[in-house]
Amino acid sequence: MAVRPDRPVAVTTTAAPAPESAPAPPPRRGPLRRALPVLFPVAIVTGVGFALYDRAGELAGLVLRPASVPYLLVALAANTLAVLLSMATWRTLLSDLGPGVPGRTATRIYFTSYLGKYVPGAVWGVLAQLRMGGAAGVPAPVVLAVFLLNLIVAVLTGLAVGPLAAPWTLGTEAWWLLLPGAVTLAWAVRPGLLHHLAAFAARLARRPSPATRASDRGMRRALASATASWAVSGLHLWALAVMLGAPPLTALPVCVGGFALATAAASLVVVLPDGWGAREGLLLLSLTAVLPWQEATAVAVASRLVCTLSEVLVGGAALLLTLPRRSAPSPA
Repeated sequence: MAVRPDRPVAVTTTAAPAPESAPAPPPRRGPLRRALPVLFPVAIVTGVGFALYDRAGELAGLVLRPASVPYLLVALAANTLAVLLSMATWRTLLSDLGPGVPGRTATRIYFTSYLGKYVPGAVWGVLAQLRMGGAAGVPAPVVLAVFLLNLIVAVLTGLAVGPLAAPWTLGTEAWWLLLPGAVTLAWAVRPGLLHHLAAFAARLARRPSPATRASDRGMRRALASATASWAVSGLHLWALAVMLGAPPLTALPVCVGGFALATAAASLVVVLPDGWGAREGLLLLSLTAVLPWQEATAVAVASRLVCTLSEVLVGGAALLLTLPRRSAPSPA
């Protein structure tokens, strides 16, 4: 029988399932952005070279003379102690947020990720903590929460110590630098507010907000050890500045505050390994308040060398001392 053209024919079809959309590939960085981690340090090295060109031999003689050895040893010792205090901050947050981790294992996790800061990008340290923390039984959300809170505590306390240098560097116009100190003091009184900041930072990074919360006591201990770490680390810069002729009393707050402010601010420049170049440029703003330009540049360069040497030595020693013990062979 023929089908009438004025009556539609119902056709039943089985809709094929829509293919799952593949995740969009991450956006590719342009050539300038890829080259920035290399070009910026090269530009800084070139500028430092021109600044020291006329007096490189004289300044090298001042640094390498026998009378400078005590200053260099003090600088190395101060930054070594500061690194250990920064580890204490991280371990305080880890023990407060997560399951118990043996001291050897925690030390190994921290220094493996800590030395990863010399690789461009901020992702390597957290990836090392995620992998090693997971192997030690620490859930990934706890690792991420500790990483975020440790970063926030370090930056906030560094910015709070920084205004010590303000009267000699920026004068009365630096009143706004007191704001980070006031914020840090408010968080010391109400540590729970830091979790709101950690949640905001996680949203900016497109990561889930930390599901775990540190106790008020743990947060206050972390803030105290981080502040102590900044104060001690600034002593290494003070020793180097006095070695090259800075007045000791005036140079003390300038160096302690200037180093904390420069390092905390430069740590936010994640495309540069350990803020290389950005920290030196900010340090010069403080050091020129107590030293001529060439001496200030030499101190900034010497600071980088001292910090790198002490961090590699203490980190390498910690990793060697915490090597996994080999189990004794069972008797046949």
